[in-house]
Amino acid sequence: MRTLKILGWLTHFLTVAIFLFGIVFFFVTKSSFRYDDFSEWILFINGTELIEDKSVIIKSFFIIIWILYLLYFVAIFLFNLSVRNFEKRDFYNNKHSKRFNWIGIIFIFNYTVALILSNYLIIQRPDDIIDKSLPFSKLAFTQLQSPLGGLIIGFFFLVLSQVFKEAKIQKEENIELKQENELTI
Repeated sequence: MRTLKILGWLTHFLTVAIFLFGIVFFFVTKSSFRYDDFSEWILFINGTELIEDKSVIIKSFFIIIWILYLLYFVAIFLFNLSVRNFEKRDFYNNKHSKRFNWIGIIFIFNYTVALILSNYLIIQRPDDIIDKSLPFSKLAFTQLQSPLGGLIIGFFFLVLSQVFKEAKIQKEENIELKQENELTI
């Protein structure tokens, strides 16, 4: 029970922290939409440098990052809801299976999108030092991908979803058997 309490506090803290970091990230990147001139940025799509329409693609990049971050927030929030139910000793609930399924799908989706875009899109800011650091887009996608971590976590939650679904079915079958045994006696 103590472990569930500690996990509950950690998930509450993580949910609030991700929410606050998301707000800060939103305002920092939102300001670049209005005031930044993207003409000095370097943009490669599938290895070919793009000279025109950089602004639209770079803004789309930021929107995609916002969406992926928002999906991670939703996944952590769903996990937080399940942990709250676990603290109340509510282990056999259909909601856990559905939540864990969504969490798994979110992590796999985010990993896949970040992996695909990181292989086809390279964005460098004018102040990035070429050959000394990774391009801006690679840093963002690396943080979102958490190398193979997102994929593994996604599959883990999909399996956990099935475990909770089977546990619910087993509990219902045990209740039915118990009722039949009581009627037999």
